[in-house]
Amino acid sequence: MRGYFALLFAVGLEVFGTLSLKFASLGQLPLGWLLTALCIAGSYVLLSVSFRRIPVAVAFAVWEAAGLALVTLLGFVLLREALTPLKVAALLGLGAGAFLLHRGTQAPESAA
Repeated sequence: MRGYFALLFAVGLEVFGTLSLKFASLGQLPLGWLLTALCIAGSYVLLSVSFRRIPVAVAFAVWEAAGLALVTLLGFVLLREALTPLKVAALLGLGAGAFLLHRGTQAPESAA
């Protein structure tokens, strides 16, 4: 469970850092570049913590899919970016891929 909490917070930091980058590029967030760098670095640290308990293929797929989905949805809500049917289909595909990796990846058996 600890690995999934680390993964959840890694996704949160990645999304916050990505949105910070967008606002910094628009000149709406002083020191946004620094905030972005700290968030992304923290996200990678937490992602590496999740790798200790979750297979790398699963953790990385969930991190990417959840991050992309949240950034896309928040871009639509906060930034009024387009959310086309093609984008929705792509997000569903990402979610399905992450789910299938999770279902098809077995944790290594511990040596007794």
